[in-house]
Amino acid sequence: MGKSSIFICLTDLDYGSRLARYINSQCTCSMEAEILTEWSDKTDVGNEDIVLSDDPEILKDLQCQAALLVQTPEEQGKNKIFMFRSREEIYNDLLDLTGTKKGQAGIPPNERRIIAVFSPEGGDGKTLLALTRAGELSCKKKVLYISLCGFPVFFDPSWTEENGGRDVSFSPGIAELMLRAEDESFGQELENMAFPLGKIWSVRPVSHYKDLLDFSPEDISKFMKGLKRQSVFETVVLELGQIFEYTLDLITYADQILIPKETGILAAIRRNVLQRYCEMEGKAELWERMIFQEIDLFIPREKKELLRLIGGEVEADE
Repeated sequence: MGKSSIFICLTDLDYGSRLARYINSQCTCSMEAEILTEWSDKTDVGNEDIVLSDDPEILKDLQCQAALLVQTPEEQGKNKIFMFRSREEIYNDLLDLTGTKKGQAGIPPNERRIIAVFSPEGGDGKTLLALTRAGELSCKKKVLYISLCGFPVFFDPSWTEENGGRDVSFSPGIAELMLRAEDESFGQELENMAFPLGKIWSVRPVSHYKDLLDFSPEDISKFMKGLKRQSVFETVVLELGQIFEYTLDLITYADQILIPKETGILAAIRRNVLQRYCEMEGKAELWERMIFQEIDLFIPREKKELLRLIGGEVEADE
């Protein structure tokens, strides 16, 4: 069974974007949401999809299911959802519309272990998505953020020391952790290597992008199994960049796969290439599990803004 897409076309774009992000954050393998700025943006609506709008005109003559967001509880009824409620209540109504039970919607939030944020393209999108997701989860969980990118975000020693961390310039990092992946002390080694960044934790990334070429599929398999077995962190947010020999194998271990969704024809072509790669590697089910998430995130310009993004405290005079 493939994904059911929920196409959200609302007058209030900010409201629609926040609702789409919440739906896509629920680790739902059978349902994903896409925010549209104009109804004309979408011509590929399947019979199994749902269109959600506050404009009755948009919902006319559709072949798929439609749900109207109404502004008063008295209007609520069949295929009508009262919009001024919690996101969770609206989400539950959408589950009912798709015929998806909560137990089928994916891995329960308290059992989510590894979230992979992947994009083969350069830019800020996947890093912002990974750090934002880690920051959100850190409110209730102990979260580890790991970068396996060729050009990772580097948190300089002075910044980490200012915010409760330590000088990590020469501390062990990803490469050393790979060597310990099969050892029973993996969890202890991970705890020793991790340092705080705001309310999340991280380990030092590879020192040079060529180090990533030294990892074999066997190394990655042991590494991911070690992350799943460890009990130090409740959730691991893993950021991935370029496609290497091991990339698709690594993603298969993730409980949730998030991919920044870019707009335009070139981005659509790249998604088609990614789907073909999955099929060529005998991993077509990976494509079904991928959640393409709209990116309209705030881009931090200063150190204090980055700290807020990952749940850190900012002094009043900063």
